[in-house]
Amino acid sequence: MDLLTALRSKGRAPATPRPREAQPGGRAGSAWRFYARFYAGFHRPLALSITIAVAQSVTVLPIAKLVQYAFDKAIPGGQARLLAPIGLALLLLNLLNTGATLWTRHISLTVTKIAIRRLRERLLEWCYARSRTYYGDADLGRLHASIVQDTERVDIMSNALVAQMLPAVATTAVLAAVLLVLNWRLFLVLVGVVPVMVIANRRMGGMVRARVDAFYQAFATFSKGVYFVLKMMDLTRIQTAERLELDRQQQHLEAVRITSGSMAWLSTAYSAAQQAIVSSCGILILAIGGVSVVRQSMTLGGLLSFYVAFGMLGNHLRTIAAAWPQLIVGHASLAALFSLTEVEDPPSYSGRTRIPFEGRLSLEAVSFQYKGRPVLRTVTLALDPGETAAVVGPNGAGKTTLVHLILGFYRPQSGRLYADGHPFDELDLADLRRQIGVVPQDPIIFPGTVSDNIAYGCGEATRDRVIRAAQRAVAHEFIDRLAQGYDTFVGENGMLLSGGQRQLIAIARALVRQPTLLILDEPTNHLDEATVGRLISNLTAMADRPTTLVISHDPRVLSLAQRTYGLRDGRIVETPHPRGAAEARRVEGALPPVSETSIGARGAS
Repeated sequence: MDLLTALRSKGRAPATPRPREAQPGGRAGSAWRFYARFYAGFHRPLALSITIAVAQSVTVLPIAKLVQYAFDKAIPGGQARLLAPIGLALLLLNLLNTGATLWTRHISLTVTKIAIRRLRERLLEWCYARSRTYYGDADLGRLHASIVQDTERVDIMSNALVAQMLPAVATTAVLAAVLLVLNWRLFLVLVGVVPVMVIANRRMGGMVRARVDAFYQAFATFSKGVYFVLKMMDLTRIQTAERLELDRQQQHLEAVRITSGSMAWLSTAYSAAQQAIVSSCGILILAIGGVSVVRQSMTLGGLLSFYVAFGMLGNHLRTIAAAWPQLIVGHASLAALFSLTEVEDPPSYSGRTRIPFEGRLSLEAVSFQYKGRPVLRTVTLALDPGETAAVVGPNGAGKTTLVHLILGFYRPQSGRLYADGHPFDELDLADLRRQIGVVPQDPIIFPGTVSDNIAYGCGEATRDRVIRAAQRAVAHEFIDRLAQGYDTFVGENGMLLSGGQRQLIAIARALVRQPTLLILDEPTNHLDEATVGRLISNLTAMADRPTTLVISHDPRVLSLAQRTYGLRDGRIVETPHPRGAAEARRVEGALPPVSETSIGARGAS
């Protein structure tokens, strides 16, 4: 197995690291410990790359000695025949150095890219672990910018740190020892320049950090603005607010221009200052060394050999100086990502029990409030396997919240939910949701084909199964008339489809997983009367009919239900079964606003 294969296999084996609680030593230290965990299993390759870099720097000594011999012995002694083998040896050592540099860079890049992939995997897992409450409050534009842009900056920083700075620092230490061996007096000249570099690094490094912070804020605002422009294109055009948005985005663009220009200029000035210091040091060495040669306290070969070694040291010092601004930028992004992972947002449920769900669902005295506002009050509801129940109520009554509680997106402040008699606290809610089909009030269609949208999340969905689900959802006929049928691209958010077509695809998606519990939240929005009639007929004729909870104002859909519940002011009551539109409106309007009655415990566990 070659090194690259071994590294890649190492990248797959360990579980994705998860951050722990912040440890003493400050948030910066905690962020770096968080970062280091993504390199788990890579200590040996990293140590190998640094060892190669150190061994590479050792070759400077024979190079310097060969140069010294050429100018002190071969040339003055007229031994021209020795110059060819000396030149060949120098060429071979130079090629060896180049090969070693490419090898270490290959190892370092392979390791860092795997580490960044792990970081991005961890962040995606973190996204799916957040509660619905978190996303209700989150600034999604900034969150998107942080995850995408900051991981890219950390990637650049990782390359600068692991592939450039660490080998350069190790090599610099060895080269310093070589220079000490070659000439300790000139080495002391270099040591005297070190405080100047440290002071310049501290002062300009602090200024670079300030510019980076300003640019980071400006760029995050700009990214959020672009996200808004793309997501709200129709609204902006309907409201003829294009000029308003352009003016607002121009302010963001100007802020990015100013802060990015300032950061780039200061980073360039920082690198130029470091290079000027290194170049000045080289000039100082030539001047002092030249005086020593004139006074015959040093040979010309000795001066040239020291200068050759210093030239190699200077290259590594320039590498360190060039990498430092990237480390500053990357550290700011790393700190931002680490702060994200520290957000306190415990999951609604953390059970691990998996059950073959039979469709028996019950809520017992469930109360829920959002940000201190009561939404549901002591709601008791029960569904038996294969039963169909309907919930009606005015907008804002809590119907969608009821669905989110059943899906485990929220946890009630009081009361409990059960599935087949098992409390939700014990259950693996992700596994339970795999056995539930949901048609939301606003269907979610993503860019892809019709088939992709129907089969999404159902790995066992074959083409025949997709078609069968579409037939049950009364979607097959319109899909079959599309240019590429089930392979037709639907556009961003399904923009190439009508509202009714998107609704039918959402119903097919819920049915393709053959759910034990089917939740229909206003499933007939955008559908004509004939389509609704055929859909109801298909649902009632299903041999494997699931337990069904219908939320609707449509009396045709409510006719599916064996029982109907009304929800108002957060309280639920069983109502007479509506037989027509007028009856449905009467039922909804007659719901008592503060009734304490809670009916529907039949079948509750």
